[in-house]
Amino acid sequence: MQGDRRQIQTAVLGSADSDDPLMLPLEAIELDAFRHLHESDTFWCGLLLGGCGGRLTTKLYTDRACSLSSSAS
Repeated sequence: MQGDRRQIQTAVLGSADSDDPLMLPLEAIELDAFRHLHESDTFWCGLLLGGCGGRLTTKLYTDRACSLSSSAS
């Protein structure tokens, strides 16, 4: 099994101050179910985990692991 090599390691649910860490599925096929499960949630780069506090969105990739990215980019 391949390890998670994505850059975002500080994602949390609800707010930048949350202590509820989030693990995004590695496979693109699992992302739709993840989005449905969390359709009313917001994702953040968690301050308590050393992140920047920015809001994140999911990104679907078919050629690599899915990721969370800053919605400001």
